[in-house]
Amino acid sequence: MKVAFVNDFSIQLGVQSISSVLKSSGHQTKLFMDPLLFDDDVITLRRLNRRLDFKKFIIRQLKEYKPDIIGISVVTDFYYWACEIAQLIKQHMDVPIIFGGIHPSSVPERVIKKIFVDMICVGEGEYPMLELVNSMAKGEIDYSIKNIWFKKNGRVIKNEIRPLIKDLDSLPLLDKDIFFSVSPHYIRTYPYIIMTTRGCPHACSYCCHSYLKGLYKGKGDYLRQRSVKNVIQELSYSKAKYSIKNVVFLDDCFAHNKNWFKEFINEYKENIGLNYLCVMHPDDITREVLKLLKFSGCKGIFLGVQSWNEKIRSDLLKRNTPDYILKKAINMAQETGIDIMVDNIFDLPGLTSQDVLDSARIYSQLKPTRIYYYMLRYYPNTQITRRAYKEGWISLKRHEEILEGINAQSFAMGGDLVNEASVKYQLMFSLIDLIPKKISGFMVTKKIYKKFPRFFNAPLIMILRNILARDLNARLLRKSSFHRYFYFIFSKIRLELKYLFSNNWI
Repeated sequence: MKVAFVNDFSIQLGVQSISSVLKSSGHQTKLFMDPLLFDDDVITLRRLNRRLDFKKFIIRQLKEYKPDIIGISVVTDFYYWACEIAQLIKQHMDVPIIFGGIHPSSVPERVIKKIFVDMICVGEGEYPMLELVNSMAKGEIDYSIKNIWFKKNGRVIKNEIRPLIKDLDSLPLLDKDIFFSVSPHYIRTYPYIIMTTRGCPHACSYCCHSYLKGLYKGKGDYLRQRSVKNVIQELSYSKAKYSIKNVVFLDDCFAHNKNWFKEFINEYKENIGLNYLCVMHPDDITREVLKLLKFSGCKGIFLGVQSWNEKIRSDLLKRNTPDYILKKAINMAQETGIDIMVDNIFDLPGLTSQDVLDSARIYSQLKPTRIYYYMLRYYPNTQITRRAYKEGWISLKRHEEILEGINAQSFAMGGDLVNEASVKYQLMFSLIDLIPKKISGFMVTKKIYKKFPRFFNAPLIMILRNILARDLNARLLRKSSFHRYFYFIFSKIRLELKYLFSNNWI
């Protein structure tokens, strides 16, 4: 059977895993990518985006490939894009479409109602997709496959959730080729993305894990980890085949399992030896852990702070780490010589302007490598979204929009983008980690940010910030973004020339 995956420009590990399972059983898979040029979380220029739109090329290529089924992995931020491309596919092809990913898993009842969606996968998709494609190969769809909801004869068949995959080592290694073959610039410019775990030991209220843990209650251990041998095998294979230069571990809490971590670090240093970035929880950062990270090639840590108002952080966000632990973690990382990138949310319910200024004062003293600031994104059925609706922080209309995947503002910009003071806050935080401690402290104390010129706006701040930052993550992002635009702009020209005189052009 021929399976097509349609994807935005982000690298989806879930798609790679499903593709690998399907290929292991003799099925054919291929990825079709929309690079979304000038329509991402950094640069949004609608006129250029329309001129460089790839959707018509995707449709043409899908028609040439002639898939038996099309899968689209959907995160909430790209749900409307997924609906748009699926609707366009249905206008030109009679092929079943299945949506999977966190958004359909969070609001399956809503997604399955879309006329252009034939099936949805709720939860892990490797074996449900394999069973589905196998049944299609036999000439008749099996409508009892767990995790999959079907439309049949005007009704919806809602199958139950199967147990979680217990042994992650039982899965074949990810199919990296499905992305690299379509977008070869990934090999040259993107860091190698990998996860050693599934699940998370925590359940922060704004995160999808606060919903997924309930979805999978009674279906097995939520947090699972691959063996050290299995992870090293993947990295060794990819290092030899793709000549990867940098690695990013996207585990929610890297080094949470201390025994696993100590064994892994020695194997990684000896057999891989590449620079890497990782995501950590402040509770897991100790001097011993940092020493091992530094020894093995760690160049940067992403650390979630979210708010320096300890009560809001604990009661609202369900992050119970006290301030002194956060400060200690940042200071120790700096002493070790590892870049520290901190995440913050500046428009939380109950957060005041004084809280924002207090955060600026703390950062002007701590001087992390980079400060990321975000607006609060209410994602469907997370704990904070349910609470916000129950307590009246958001209206019925806004709650409906959230469940439908409508987020009016870019999550990367932070705050209320129409508020001039908010834009100046953003510029202030963008400067804190770029200028000396005394100057940044003076800027905050004397409220110099209020005198910033009005021509500064959120997109300009984001672009300038990405240009000026010098940490490894920023350098990799700049390089990968440049090559993505360079590669796909020339691909656009090449494809237009290829199809210029085609009689079947849509």
